[in-house]
Amino acid sequence: MRFLASRFEDGYVPGPGLSVAQTVFTYLVIPVGLFTVIALLSWLASAPRREKPQSSISSIN
Repeated sequence: MRFLASRFEDGYVPGPGLSVAQTVFTYLVIPVGLFTVIALLSWLASAPRREKPQSSISSIN
């Protein structure tokens, strides 16, 4: 009996478990969403830019 009581620390109270939907959202949807946002931001920062037409004022021919 002492072994079973020693498994938990003093004051430890386990909370309710997660549902399947909460588990999928926490461990699948949130990480994939964060990965997508970070990938999109890094792609936007390094995306090739359109070439601006040269102005006759800023270039000499």
